[in-house]
Amino acid sequence: MSEIELRINEIAQGFLTGEQGNLWFKNLKNEEKSEALRSLSKFITQSHPTNEEVSKAIVISGLNPNFTPCVLISKFDLSVALYKIILLPDIEIDKSWCLLMSLFTISDSRRRRLSCGKGCSTGAQPKIGITKS
Repeated sequence: MSEIELRINEIAQGFLTGEQGNLWFKNLKNEEKSEALRSLSKFITQSHPTNEEVSKAIVISGLNPNFTPCVLISKFDLSVALYKIILLPDIEIDKSWCLLMSLFTISDSRRRRLSCGKGCSTGAQPKIGITKS
């Protein structure tokens, strides 16, 4: 598992707060941010989020539902939406991170709760929303 993948899982499982996760992400180089979004997209696909979880992620992310990543994930099939989101311009990258990290935190928490034996923990669901700078 790469350093980026490890960090994403630490955030989703509550070992790092959403604020710590956002700070970590903001300090990445642009190519690393793109890599993080690609990894996050893969993890989301594996966690099989429901439509309800997508809606909840938009709320938890703190993003305006009319922001491009939110519209894409609401209107398109998940695989198409994720593909379109990771191709968005750099100006959308922080919003995309908040949305996708919120979605993964929710869907992976459910997956762990329902599917894991004694080998994994559920972790907390940190708020990933954008903080005002």
